[in-house]
Amino acid sequence: MPRKVVQPTAGMMVPLGPYSHATVVTGGTLVFLGGQVAADKNGKLVGKDDLKAQVAQVMENIRLALAAAGATYKDVVQARIFTTRVHVFMALMTWRCQQWPEFWGSKTSGQDSPATTCVGVTQLWDEAMVEIDCIAQIPSAK
Repeated sequence: MPRKVVQPTAGMMVPLGPYSHATVVTGGTLVFLGGQVAADKNGKLVGKDDLKAQVAQVMENIRLALAAAGATYKDVVQARIFTTRVHVFMALMTWRCQQWPEFWGSKTSGQDSPATTCVGVTQLWDEAMVEIDCIAQIPSAK
């Protein structure tokens, strides 16, 4: 795994969810993904008024974009979430970790999660409720 999660030290709050405070990366190539929304391959919104369906489509779009760049969920070192439904999105924390442990981490304590920021916004593209961008690192060839 190209990322090393910085563990909380004395005086630092333990992450309250699937994120880490900081991630160290060494060697390799960085891949910057633009914000991914719940649009299918034809540009149509998936899951109007259904946050789970939208998150699932966003994660699929991220998977496809990472794969096109030669990366996987495990290579993600930083993610930013923009959502119009912060409380609902946070309530889906355990579900997200179960569905995509390679991306979000397998625990809700941030022990193996990318550095993550969640921002509440008033509006996104079309009627999207979530948009996620991320940075991944493709490890150097050995």
